[in-house]
Amino acid sequence: MHQIIETLAAKVDKQEKLLQDLDEKIKAIPDSSGKIVEIWKEMRGIFIRHSFPKNEVAALTAALFQNIRIMKTPRTENLIHHHHLSKAIFIVVVLVIVVGVLSMGWYNTVDNLNQYKAADTKYRFLKLQDNKSIQQLLTTTDSLYYRNPALRDSVLRQEQLKNDRLKMLQLATEQEQSARELRKKAGEKN
Repeated sequence: MHQIIETLAAKVDKQEKLLQDLDEKIKAIPDSSGKIVEIWKEMRGIFIRHSFPKNEVAALTAALFQNIRIMKTPRTENLIHHHHLSKAIFIVVVLVIVVGVLSMGWYNTVDNLNQYKAADTKYRFLKLQDNKSIQQLLTTTDSLYYRNPALRDSVLRQEQLKNDRLKMLQLATEQEQSARELRKKAGEKN
């Protein structure tokens, strides 16, 4: 406990010495308060000589208040939008679309006509053959078609069924192939 008191006393003595040094330094600073008062008086005189003109400041204040009032109430304007797309350009675009649609229709018609010509050529080629069984088959098919106009729907259904079976067989083959590959991989891992 005695040590703590001695330490505290030493610190207090040190602080007192620092305060005395500070007092001596303050006393060594020259007194400039008179000069400061003189400078203040000169500045006040300059300020009074160069003061703002009251009339202009009042006018500026009034103009600012008027501008603030105007800014608080925004102007309403009627905006008219002008579209610069002329009627000629619009007509050209429509005509291009119409020509495109007509061209597609024309192409499809030519394609269908070519298919009909190909089918007609194949039929005529078969009719020109000297094979009696082909001739009999064509005659039978012609008479069936004239007797039963729904023959086309029946043929289309049978073709669709045949195509569906073919797709299922292809899918089964692909799955069998992938199953073989998986078995092969499983055999290699074991």
